[in-house]
Amino acid sequence: MEYLRKNRCLIIFDDVQTLLSNGQLAGNYRPDCENYSILFRQIAETTHNSCFILHTWENPREITALTGENSPVRTLQLKGIGTDAAELFRNKNLLNPEKWENLINVYQGNPLWLKIVAATIQEIFRGRVADFLKYDMLFLGEELAAALHPQINRLSELEKKLICRLSREANSVSIEQLLEDADLSPSELFNGLQSLGRRSLVEIEEMDNETLFSVCPVVRQYVISNSVN
Repeated sequence: MEYLRKNRCLIIFDDVQTLLSNGQLAGNYRPDCENYSILFRQIAETTHNSCFILHTWENPREITALTGENSPVRTLQLKGIGTDAAELFRNKNLLNPEKWENLINVYQGNPLWLKIVAATIQEIFRGRVADFLKYDMLFLGEELAAALHPQINRLSELEKKLICRLSREANSVSIEQLLEDADLSPSELFNGLQSLGRRSLVEIEEMDNETLFSVCPVVRQYVISNSVN
């Protein structure tokens, strides 16, 4: 900490979710990694001139508690790359640029997902995006499924039950709908939704003064195809 005060450093921790436990709600450390909690809290609460970046699928519990508008700790949820994915498609020699936006929307601009599906389109359809899209299906493939597996496998039993319930719906659902048929108490439901949200596996929207929840199409397809339980 003394070094961080005297020098202006940039420190980046990648894949921080690997420090956290499988089978529990989001943010809980593995038993052998508890000391990272002390490190992260000290860096967040101590005055210094450095910048510390955590790159992770889910926040450690103390980061969530320390984040705030008037706090030096900030959380930024990365969005899809949008039309910038065109450069990726050009590098993969994809055709039918008028259809590229459709492809970006289907895979939510996720650069890894788009890179994988672009390779598939090149290998099977010789780069013709229009031919791929005319089948009106969301193709995962082994590579994309393998990329999703570690994140879904980390879920607690409560989260698995809830994500399976949400994946059966093509449209967003309300808390009242989930309470009616998910066989969960309000406390369990709130904990599960909060944890899935912190893992970026549930999308939340407001409509007519009601909060609605859904699973993105790619994750839903994975859950349905792999019978998560």
